Amino acid sequence: MENPSAILMGPFVGELYWEAGRFAPMLMYFKQQYRKQNVKFIILTREDRFDLYGRHADILVPLRIPGDYGDKMPECFRLQGLGKNKYDEIVRDFKNKYETKFNIIKHIYPDINKPHFQNKNQFARKQMLFNFSPRKKNYELVENFLPNHGKPLVVLAPRFRKGFRRNWKHWESFYDLLYKNKDLIDNFNFIICGKEGEYRPDGQKRFLNMNDIVLEDGASLIGLLMVILEKAFFTFGSQSAIPNISLLYKVDVLEFGCQQSLHTRTYNIHNSPITFIDNKQYNIEPEKIIKKLRELLYKKKEKIDHGKTKERLVNSKQKQGSRSPENPSGEKLPGCATG
Repeated sequence: MENPSAILMGPFVGELYWEAGRFAPMLMYFKQQYRKQNVKFIILTREDRFDLYGRHADILVPLRIPGDYGDKMPECFRLQGLGKNKYDEIVRDFKNKYETKFNIIKHIYPDINKPHFQNKNQFARKQMLFNFSPRKKNYELVENFLPNHGKPLVVLAPRFRKGFRRNWKHWESFYDLLYKNKDLIDNFNFIICGKEGEYRPDGQKRFLNMNDIVLEDGASLIGLLMVILEKAFFTFGSQSAIPNISLLYKVDVLEFGCQQSLHTRTYNIHNSPITFIDNKQYNIEPEKIIKKLRELLYKKKEKIDHGKTKERLVNSKQKQGSRSPENPSGEKLPGCATG
């Protein structure tokens, strides 16, 4: 009997957004291209990034590299400190493991050689779809965690790494100011999102925090984030992966940083609404951020509320128009057949 066909993707050893925006979406594209054929999709990546591929993948294979996230840090498509020979060995072992069971028709993985590892267009944009589908457990955990009172959900992305030159030292002051704006607290839910050790939580725990969700089998931090972004009304953060992924989900973004064109155009696949404040020193005053955030949140909320009001009026007029002149009330007349 002939082996079933398969497409291999990975290993992926680079940065989160380079995987989310420039690699993983190829799975969705090729899944569609081969939808009429019995092709399995086998992915080799870090286990905490499984949900970038989610339910589109047939087999998710965990990639574990000694020193990862420690002395070895992701950079673009590569992992600093991971030698090319070791990378090639991982590639070969992955293919060798599955080619005995499957007919491998494609094996897609990044070229991490210099200067290719920095090439944003190493893979063709036209061969990518962005219809992410994280695993079901993520939905269950988020549904159980989020409050159920219908307020718009605002994502806060406070990236902060030890020794990182792009850290914003005003996150705690920002939280204090935000909490003092009681109308914002009354009208919106705020949830802080980030990876442990790479973000600045609110020390007083006045806001929702994604890291308070206890992970279970079949879920991941990135999976939780993706479900949250499906529900999100708005995202605010310093220049980082979470605002970029928000744009992939067509969520409005307020962002500040030092690479405006990159983050508003190059990474903004869908031309999602984004307000970018150029702040190369990462020293903008939190008062300015609160003022702009307030303006954008209420502007969007007013637009949505106006749209809902307009829709109700249209529906009301349509109902009125369906009533006949002889019977404007729409009530059943005596002697009429009920059908």
